[in-house]
Amino acid sequence: MRSRSTAVLSLLAASGLLLAGCASSTTGSGTSPEAAPKTVAVESSIDAPAAVGERIGVDGNSLEVWSGIVPDEAAAGALGDPEAGTQWVTANVAQWVSDKGLTGADIAPVLRSTADDTFEGVAVPQQSVDVEMKPDMSYTYVWSYAVPEALVDPSTLVLCVGTGDEGCSSLTK
Repeated sequence: MRSRSTAVLSLLAASGLLLAGCASSTTGSGTSPEAAPKTVAVESSIDAPAAVGERIGVDGNSLEVWSGIVPDEAAAGALGDPEAGTQWVTANVAQWVSDKGLTGADIAPVLRSTADDTFEGVAVPQQSVDVEMKPDMSYTYVWSYAVPEALVDPSTLVLCVGTGDEGCSSLTK
């Protein structure tokens, strides 16, 4: 009798793990399309960035920084060494769009520095495939940026939805 109970419990535990795996699995290429939460993006700017974990947005494009790595020496393993005089900085983000036909590369966030208003870091994807994003679905991306060594300061780097001064988030807590 005891072996039957153990077998049934083992089967239930395995089924639970399988279901949990399906609920959290991604569709590949760094994306995990899930229904976008019905939260409103917080107002933010390059001078008053949102905190990590707050959703920001401008013109129908939104993102939420989950974590940032400043500097990110491990990024060289995926992307190669950065140019001389720069270091990799990486941001893990969730992104949403409201318009059809856009890909992650179309709306890649821009890394800015409050210490140098001329700096605009160009996103380099760590995923190898760029997919068309469906409106109001959440997609997970890992973006890296080559940043001049003099600007690699977590307290001054912010990730912005575009090149404007609004829709910006801190990379660190």
